[in-house]
Amino acid sequence: MYRILSKKMIFVSFGWLVAGLFAIAYSLPHLTSIELKASSIPGLSWLILSLFLWNPIWRWLWRRFPALAKLVFPDLNGRWRVELTSNWPRQQQLLDAGASTTNTIDMRQCPPDQLAQLTPIVLEAEITQTWWAFEMRMWNPNGNTPIDRSDTISVDPFPKKGLQAPGICYFYKQTNSTDNVSDDNEFYGAARLEYNPESDQLVGLAWTARMWRRAMNTAGPVTFTRLGR
Repeated sequence: MYRILSKKMIFVSFGWLVAGLFAIAYSLPHLTSIELKASSIPGLSWLILSLFLWNPIWRWLWRRFPALAKLVFPDLNGRWRVELTSNWPRQQQLLDAGASTTNTIDMRQCPPDQLAQLTPIVLEAEITQTWWAFEMRMWNPNGNTPIDRSDTISVDPFPKKGLQAPGICYFYKQTNSTDNVSDDNEFYGAARLEYNPESDQLVGLAWTARMWRRAMNTAGPVTFTRLGR
């Protein structure tokens, strides 16, 4: 999560911490019998910083002071229900129209009610977020779709900027349980999700490189709804 902070902010914050400890070291002998040696300040600064960045500590601070989620970045740790809708039925609609001599369709101009319904897919995900790493695991709990597993390769958070909400971009490899020679059983995909604090959801769009050589890439909206922290 440190990647959302600018280098300037990191160095300035650490500088103020060191300066504050030096001020305390100077004042302590005048107020108490305790003496804080200047040589111990770098180590003490690192200890304080490490404690603050420890997951139980910063997550408690985020719960105690909700404004930190808006000022820095939301705590996305926990399990999520993932609702994905795929445009694969519309790809199939094009394939059927191309193979037919009577059934034709123009995706650019046809009325919306002539488009095939998007396929709903329900998955579950677990996000593990620390200051040093951002990981996500996703799986199909019901086994009712060809999706076998989704292995996340990288997750990159982005902060709130102007009117843009904070969120994550992630890149993944999907494995499908399929023996269809006209389909890929492994392919890569990506998604961009923005966090809505009012609904506690991540909402965005996902797309894949599935069957890209035959112009059959898939895409669709995706919504993460938190199940537990």
